[in-house]
Amino acid sequence: MRMPSDIVLSWGLRVRGTRARALARLLLAAGSVEKVLSLSPAEAVALGGEPGCEELLGSPGGAELGAARDRLEALGARTIAICDAEYPALLKEIADPPPVLFVRGGHLSSAPVVGVVGSRRASRTGLEAARRLSAGLARAGVVVVSGFAHGIDAAAHAAALDEEGETWGVLGCGLDVPYPAAHGRLRERIVAGGAFLTELPPGTPPEPWHFPARNRIIAGCARLVVVVEAAPRSGSLITARCATEAGRDVGAVPGPVLGDLSAGTNALLKDGAILVRDAADVLRELPDEDLVRLRTAGAPAARDASPAPADPDAARVLLALDPVEPRAADELAAATGLSAARLSAALVLLELEGLAEALPGALFARKAPRA
Repeated sequence: MRMPSDIVLSWGLRVRGTRARALARLLLAAGSVEKVLSLSPAEAVALGGEPGCEELLGSPGGAELGAARDRLEALGARTIAICDAEYPALLKEIADPPPVLFVRGGHLSSAPVVGVVGSRRASRTGLEAARRLSAGLARAGVVVVSGFAHGIDAAAHAAALDEEGETWGVLGCGLDVPYPAAHGRLRERIVAGGAFLTELPPGTPPEPWHFPARNRIIAGCARLVVVVEAAPRSGSLITARCATEAGRDVGAVPGPVLGDLSAGTNALLKDGAILVRDAADVLRELPDEDLVRLRTAGAPAARDASPAPADPDAARVLLALDPVEPRAADELAAATGLSAARLSAALVLLELEGLAEALPGALFARKAPRA
């Protein structure tokens, strides 16, 4: 009897290139692995749109499959097919999504995802910018996705975990390959509080050509990708290009005009990237359907905070409010892009829900969440 899990693992081990794109189409069209396995060869070719799709229906087996299964079981890892509910929704929309992901760690949530990437040889200022940005996103309930490299990537992952938020590390090697070797402790933290993703089978070494392909997965998972620091030929710019090609927004943290570390990010800004100074700049760019799924802004992940309001305008205003520094209505209008009438209605709704309060002097503040 053919076990669906073995079939998916077999596909992850052997399907690449045009056949991988055909398999992704086949799985999305059929809707489940079980339905794919019930197809006739002719039906598989018709749905996959590629001659040879019928070969994907064959029974897996052999020593390679058994060895890969043993490696995944030893890690507590698993495979996810593109038709599975856990597969990142936005990743399905790119031109060449992986039909199978190897995943180690917790269940992949459906919360909004933002990519934070940058230089491996980051400056202290860049590292601090990545930490503050990722911490703010995690506090708001955003999943931070990055590439688990030295520098900016590692700072982004660690900051999200420090806030007890969720972070995904996308690898350019197999799940069982300890790369980078110096990230042993961070690897343990991500397994416990996030997840690792890769399209590469267990045992695959970190070859240079794996990382540009890895970058498309980072960009594909994210609603928006922020580049913190990048030299003119940085791999982070490849991630930004992948995001643009996938129709996603790209943001960049500005930096000094002297030196190479910010040359790539400043060039992105010159070309129209979103100026990012902090998490609030990113949150304001998220669409309404993402805003209403965020937790109340500023509430740590571990705290049982009230959910964000269901009204998109109210959710947007709540993100612009601060419990310590009250803001005037004109500031809120500029920050949210709402008209005076929509802003007023949103503020009234937030007051009624106990999430904001009006203060003397026509100022408004967010109510701090109860401990």
